[in-house]
Amino acid sequence: MQSVKPLRLKRETYRSASKADSHLVVNVWVDSGLSHLDGVYSYRCPNELIEKVSIGSRLKVPFNARSCEALVVEIIETNETIDHYKVIESVLGNVPVANTAMIEFYRAMSKYWASDPYSLIKFGIPSRVASVERITGAEPLKYSKNVNVSKKTSQNYFMMHTPHKSAYLEIVELALERMKHGSTLLLLPDTKDIDRVLQIFLGKKNDFEVIRLDSSLPRAQRYENYLKSSLNKGVLVIGNRSALFAPMVDLNSVIVGFEKSEQYFEKKHPYWNTRDSAFLRAQIENLNLYFTGYVPSSDMAQQIEKRNVKFITERANVTTTAFPQTQGELLPDRIIPAIRKALNQGAVLFLVPRKGYANALLCAKCRNIALCKCGGRLLVAGQNADPMCSVCNTAVKNWQCSWCAGTTRYISARGIDRFHEEIGRAFPNIPIQLSSSPNILEEVAEKTKIVIATTGSIPGSFKEYSAVVLLEGQRFLAASSSRFEELVYESFFEAAAHVSKKGNVFVVLDPFHPLVSAITKWNPGTLVRKILRENEEAFLPPYSSMAVLTVQKHEAILLKNGLAKSIKDGRLPMNSQIFLSEDAESDDAKILLSVPVENRDILAAFLLELSRKRAVSKKSFVNIALDPFTLLR
Repeated sequence: MQSVKPLRLKRETYRSASKADSHLVVNVWVDSGLSHLDGVYSYRCPNELIEKVSIGSRLKVPFNARSCEALVVEIIETNETIDHYKVIESVLGNVPVANTAMIEFYRAMSKYWASDPYSLIKFGIPSRVASVERITGAEPLKYSKNVNVSKKTSQNYFMMHTPHKSAYLEIVELALERMKHGSTLLLLPDTKDIDRVLQIFLGKKNDFEVIRLDSSLPRAQRYENYLKSSLNKGVLVIGNRSALFAPMVDLNSVIVGFEKSEQYFEKKHPYWNTRDSAFLRAQIENLNLYFTGYVPSSDMAQQIEKRNVKFITERANVTTTAFPQTQGELLPDRIIPAIRKALNQGAVLFLVPRKGYANALLCAKCRNIALCKCGGRLLVAGQNADPMCSVCNTAVKNWQCSWCAGTTRYISARGIDRFHEEIGRAFPNIPIQLSSSPNILEEVAEKTKIVIATTGSIPGSFKEYSAVVLLEGQRFLAASSSRFEELVYESFFEAAAHVSKKGNVFVVLDPFHPLVSAITKWNPGTLVRKILRENEEAFLPPYSSMAVLTVQKHEAILLKNGLAKSIKDGRLPMNSQIFLSEDAESDDAKILLSVPVENRDILAAFLLELSRKRAVSKKSFVNIALDPFTLLR
């Protein structure tokens, strides 16, 4: 029989209350978990913590009968009576996690994105790891008054990537040039982009420290790198969008690579994006701001038109030939001899619209779309595979058209696997490699002659191709919004940049389309101006600022009417527009509210006040997204 351990009495110890005889008032933001309690709260500083508290310190404070984390935003010495203030409980760590400039940045961000500061702080400041703080070697910082950011000249630039050269190499060269003037922050959309840039840096001799700061790092390593970026001078920090919050000491320049990427848009509250936020930080700290890409976004193009951003590019000419489709064929007859000639000179890159095998199945007899019993569209994963529902994943054995009882299948929207079959038949006995998410090639095999890639999946190592073939140009351009049209232009220019100097770009598209001449002259101005004029006529961004409010259906009409009354009463601009969108399959409805872009500050302040009042009155939560990547999805 197992022996029972003897009982032990818990010894109680007396802990004396902290004394706060000093006249030091610490103003903080509190992580209360309630977005409407986002104000600045004042606390007394105990005598034993005076030497440990500074701007940007993490604290434990009493708040509403519980202990909460807080961030110091201001320290004030006063001779007034402060006995009614509560006392700070403890300091979390001896290293401040933000500086004065970053406090101002968080304050500006919360106003701009209609949010509370701590929702943004959680994106920027990694979780604390106490063991990391002990090995940083940093001494506790003493209290010091706010110091104004030194004034220096700053400018904004957009650098267009050139053909026949790796975009990653151009970004590295730009970062090396900016490091001559001080610390530099380099932002990239994805971890694969960070890996590729770091690989280039490994082959160079650098006299400065390169610090990686992104979500792929282990928790302790990310916190350690964050502290390094805040303590060390003359460093290059490379990370994703959250690295924009790195509190760097002598920051001089911020580089945003591939600025059009959807990865720069946060997909949850408060839905901030990197481009607009980088402009805010540059204004606060007087930074030089560089954006890169192949085609500027419409928002960036408008800034270039206003001369707020300087456009940097090199003159280049790319031999481009268009081959129109006559019967909807994948490869027009005239393009096949041109591709065969290119294959004799080297490898050929094919850019295709989508991955998978077939994203739409039609009946070959009546051409009606094949649907599942649940109403979802049927997809085909392979040549002999059974159709499968895109909604319920049900496989349909012995498929038969519900309209005409036909059994012959017609593939409407080809995927990369289907392209592989057809290109393989057109060019037999030639080694082919595929590159699509999540299996994106980093290296192309030496014997490979044909590479087929989807948008954003071009192999990472730069390779010059004897020809680049842009397939199904019209399908690419049949975008549902101008935002996706911009991405199509970006992907076409990116693929065309991989052609060799003596190579050719073949576009399966009508020859009179402006895209053909734009690639030839390596000048996307005509394409971007077209999007700008269309968006201006339709009152779309960047000429308007739009908010998407997601609310329960039973409250949608009431909220829409309330917004309409706010416009009538003058709390919102008179030329504001409201639209209501309801999805039969969802319990939520979306309200689109747009105002002229010059009234964006009014819209943000109004939405912040709306969310606060609803929270105080305990009404249901309204999800607010300001200037999201897409309006409806």
